Amino acid sequence: MKDLIDIFLQPSAVLGRLKDQPNFFLPLLLIVGLTAVASYLYFDRVDAAWFMERSIAASGQDVSEKDLQAIRANGPSSGMLKWTGSIGGSVGILVSFLAFGLYYFLAGKVTGLALSYKQGLALAAWSAMPTLISTILLLVGVFGMSPQTPIESLVLTSVDPMLVQLPPESPWKGLATSASFLAIWTTWLAALGWKLWSQAKQWPGAVVVAALPTVLIYGGMAIKALLN
Repeated sequence: MKDLIDIFLQPSAVLGRLKDQPNFFLPLLLIVGLTAVASYLYFDRVDAAWFMERSIAASGQDVSEKDLQAIRANGPSSGMLKWTGSIGGSVGILVSFLAFGLYYFLAGKVTGLALSYKQGLALAAWSAMPTLISTILLLVGVFGMSPQTPIESLVLTSVDPMLVQLPPESPWKGLATSASFLAIWTTWLAALGWKLWSQAKQWPGAVVVAALPTVLIYGGMAIKALLN
């Protein structure tokens, strides 16, 4: 439990121990579990018909007024959204952790740093701990929100809504709501762990390994927005 505090205050000590004593269950459980709770509470309070109509509009689908009226009348219930939203969000977070663990495992193969998949997953999980800040802010915001509040407006660590508030149909909306300022922190933690494990004297190699997935993800989203 001490590591949950030290990862914010003394990250070198926590990350240094992970190579010989890799563990990932606790941070993974916290991040996935709180995400599920926050999603469940949000969809419990949101106007289900409004949420679906807004999601369809944001997707750019050409939907007739007749179809929209049908959605308003017979759209998904709040109960369905609660479970699909919370389970879907949790599964998405879990899959991303598994993918990042695999990435660090393969990056070790490429760079000559012998890592097990368990070590890669441990680095992915512990370096992601700052994302709990965003989830906690979402939880707090849920209790005071109106029924027609976009979920992205409660994620106060992203470019949207911190710096801009783009309309749902904007091609840049996905990137702006996904681009979290916490990514700088999590990338630094991953780079710190990689530097400690590889015993490198310089930072560039560790920063490249840690930042590459985020750069590729955000870069891909930016290219998609430019093409729309």
